[in-house]
Amino acid sequence: MVQSIPLSNREQEVVKLVLEGKSNKQIAASLAISVSTVEFHLKNIYAKQQVTSRTELILKLGSTTGEKLRRSTVAEEGENAENSGGPHSQNWVTSLGEAVSNFGKEFKMEGSIDSNTRSDGKSMTFFESIRVCLRKYAEFNGRASRSEFWWFALFITLVSAALVYVNENVYYIFQIAVLLPFLAAGSRRLHDIGKSGWWQLFLLVPIAGIVVLGIWWSLPSTSE
Repeated sequence: MVQSIPLSNREQEVVKLVLEGKSNKQIAASLAISVSTVEFHLKNIYAKQQVTSRTELILKLGSTTGEKLRRSTVAEEGENAENSGGPHSQNWVTSLGEAVSNFGKEFKMEGSIDSNTRSDGKSMTFFESIRVCLRKYAEFNGRASRSEFWWFALFITLVSAALVYVNENVYYIFQIAVLLPFLAAGSRRLHDIGKSGWWQLFLLVPIAGIVVLGIWWSLPSTSE
């Protein structure tokens, strides 16, 4: 397996802040550099770590401590940094567990976001929906807007598509991990159109069930 190219000190600082859940603007402010410089460093980091997105970087490194970050980015003499300390499959399971923890930290609310819309009345963004759905991991009560539900569904689809090519076991673990928050978001989405969350039992019906629920999940919110 090709080893990752070691990161520079500045790149390690950027990665550390990424894993702490900082946005590009926050990273720029912390390091006293411009946002475009942060983006430049991230492109180099993606290339060196052989990933294509922020999500893949978090899943691969999965650590907010500088010491562990250095172990992940600088290969030890005579061994692969990713594989040092145990079987490959165990490292993937450990990385996934750390990644879930980091997602929880990265997507914590910076301000209060209503369960249906943002405080400014606009639809939720991609990252805001993930924050809300992970925070309400098993909350089936309440309501969820179309943007909250569908952005979260897109997140699950993209990560699943990436993991299925990386490691089949990790893919199945991820599917199990996000099943409950997905059903919870789907239930809140049905409440938002005036229907019971129990209608999600339609998912047990092949093809027709997902079609019916897909139509309902796409309906606009009701006033009550």
